[in-house]
Amino acid sequence: MIQKTMDLLLVISSADATKIAAPLGEACARNDVDWGCFFTGDGVKTLADEDFSDLVASNCEEAVVCAEAWKDHMAGQDCPVDLGSQFHHSGLVAKADKVVSL
Repeated sequence: MIQKTMDLLLVISSADATKIAAPLGEACARNDVDWGCFFTGDGVKTLADEDFSDLVASNCEEAVVCAEAWKDHMAGQDCPVDLGSQFHHSGLVAKADKVVSL
């Protein structure tokens, strides 16, 4: 059995998710909540927001971007978090107590 090591996983698949994900992430950081993010589809575009990408990079227990989605939407730009796959997404979901999809 996989041990739950993360309180909250944000699965971000919408380019507009920053307006919800950023305040959630800030609240997690303030309240010592272990949180992580997986970015896929249009959600990878949220990492173009420097304030949000800094929040994620400095506070998430784990943050992974689907490499294929990054290549499709953000080709040529440096990725501020780890590149991964849907396999990594499954692993993060298994570790999380709660999952919120944005």
